[in-house]
Amino acid sequence: MVPKWSISFVRMRVFLSLALVAMLRRLSVVFTTGVLLLCPCLAADSSEAIAEKVVRLLSPEMRRLDAERLTLHLALPSLPKAPEPEFTQRLGWHSQFSTSADTLEWVDLRLAQSEALDAVVLIAPASGGGATGPGYGFPLRFRVEVFSGPNSAVRTIIADHTREDFQNPGWLPVVIPAHGIVAGKVRITATRLFQEEQRHLFALGEVMLLRGSRNLGTLIEAIGPIAVQASSSQGSRPAWGRINLVDGQSVLGPPLGVKASPARGFRSKPASESMERKLQQVSVDLGSAVSVDEVRLFPAHPPEFAHSHGYGFPLRYQIELRETAEATPFIVTPPPAGNYSGPPGDNVVTLVAGGQNARHIGLTVVESHVSNGSALLALAEMQVWSGGKNVALGKSVSASDSTETGGWSKAALVDGFTSTANILEWPEWLAGLSRRREVAQQVEAIEARKRQLVQQWEHYGLGALGVLIVTGLAAFIEWSMRQRRTRLLEMEALRQRIARDLHDEIGSSLGSIALITQDILASGGGSAQTHSDLDEIKHIADETVSAMRDITRLIQSDRYGSDDLATLLRETAARLLRNVPHTLTLEASEPARKLPVDRQRDLILMFKEGLYNVTRHAAATAVEIRVEQSSTQLSVTVHDNGHGFDPAAATEGMGLTNLQRRAAKHGGSVRIDSAPARGTALTINLPVYD
Repeated sequence: MVPKWSISFVRMRVFLSLALVAMLRRLSVVFTTGVLLLCPCLAADSSEAIAEKVVRLLSPEMRRLDAERLTLHLALPSLPKAPEPEFTQRLGWHSQFSTSADTLEWVDLRLAQSEALDAVVLIAPASGGGATGPGYGFPLRFRVEVFSGPNSAVRTIIADHTREDFQNPGWLPVVIPAHGIVAGKVRITATRLFQEEQRHLFALGEVMLLRGSRNLGTLIEAIGPIAVQASSSQGSRPAWGRINLVDGQSVLGPPLGVKASPARGFRSKPASESMERKLQQVSVDLGSAVSVDEVRLFPAHPPEFAHSHGYGFPLRYQIELRETAEATPFIVTPPPAGNYSGPPGDNVVTLVAGGQNARHIGLTVVESHVSNGSALLALAEMQVWSGGKNVALGKSVSASDSTETGGWSKAALVDGFTSTANILEWPEWLAGLSRRREVAQQVEAIEARKRQLVQQWEHYGLGALGVLIVTGLAAFIEWSMRQRRTRLLEMEALRQRIARDLHDEIGSSLGSIALITQDILASGGGSAQTHSDLDEIKHIADETVSAMRDITRLIQSDRYGSDDLATLLRETAARLLRNVPHTLTLEASEPARKLPVDRQRDLILMFKEGLYNVTRHAAATAVEIRVEQSSTQLSVTVHDNGHGFDPAAATEGMGLTNLQRRAAKHGGSVRIDSAPARGTALTINLPVYD
């Protein structure tokens, strides 16, 4: 028989298990509150910052990531600032759309002769013309190959990002070192295309081939569109076209530093558009003839004309190279890519001179820029590159006319500044921007890993909190059960002590009363009434001792098996029916089940009540007692051959109501079968379990 307190414990455990998830959530709030109380400095932060600080205290990896992030942030001030996206009408090159991301698309850049390369620079298109944002069209996977000659099959792969996705660079450049490898052709192949909604494409804004301070892409631009080939091409000019990849026009704009410009640049005197215009010219005297590789023109962009990109840049013009002031000029015209009516914005315009010797480098306007009804020529800077350096810096400048106020002057044309900042060389500026992109991406990866760590620790913390709660609950339940067992043991000890006291003290006293009355009766003294009273006293004392013996026996044993119960019933019957012949039969269909103590007590009392009725009222000469037990019920039947009676006419003195009450208390029943002169059968039925 499982103890009642054990069943209650099982029920309580099931209830606690069902409530555990809700308790974990509530206690996690308590846990967070506890952290705040222990760390008051965290209270002013957001919940995300609190979680991050807590994880930082617990996780070495989080502290390592913070150190790496700090190192990266410390490197940022030394890197060029990311420029604002530059306006340009020439966005770049765009492949045809594909339904598959794995369609191969490529573009070839062919030099007139093989050149040693320091780096290949890839730049995404600017916005406009269908380009919808930073990094538009930049492939997810790609490789860059260098061929030793325009038609050579010998190739060297200088960048291979075909095994995993390359993080989109946005509008910052991707600089790929070439380490001086000789190249006649450069091929960029996309093996996984950029995705736009349900279609895929490959697009680039600019490809720069760096050698020293020069961009050899200008040599390809000078050759023309035939030098740029692609697997496919889509889009209308001037926004999209193969030659746009090497036209120098990109989202980055010119290579600028952080030093503020002291001047605006050079500007001619504005002339009314309705008046007859005179020839607009400006020229730089290098002091001596040099081999000119290229001329770079930086458009003006004064702050007062912030909306006007390429302010004053001529619509058509030519560069004139002279060894002497009177010599016939060598004419350098803008390449085909730039020979259209449209400004370059603030991008650098580079014209290839091919090593022509010259001392005087002039710009002559063919078709003027008109601003607010006035025709004018304006440039922020003119550079003349020879032997890897700008030889025009600080040289003498002459012009057909010039504005010498408001930050405009001839000298400002060769001061090393644009209208806003100092000019840097391409390699260091592009490498710095590429490094800034890498740092930003590394910081982003660190932040993503930190968020992942916080989430992991939140899960771990909740799990640990759950384990702590379960352990605490188990410990509490174990402690409670120990306390309960201790109290049960104490109660059992108290019951045993009470039973001993009843048996030893009250039992001996009642026994003494019975012996004294027996001695008085044996002496023969006293009247008949006295003898009758003493005899009654002795009878009551004997019955009380018998009843007390039964009670103490019940108290001293926690449970009785069927054998003990049968023995107790047999002893009780022998005592109460000592002058009446009787039998007791035990029948069990299954192994005996134990009864709770209170049920046994009531069973014994009902059994004794039935025997008392037999001895007092039945005048029986034989009594048959039968005890039957099944898996669910115990039945005790007392059958006598006495006078019998009519149950409907039974009196209160027979105790029948008390029998019914005791049986009903345990979910049982009492049945009486009797009739005058036919004897009586009393059947007590009690369930084994509650």
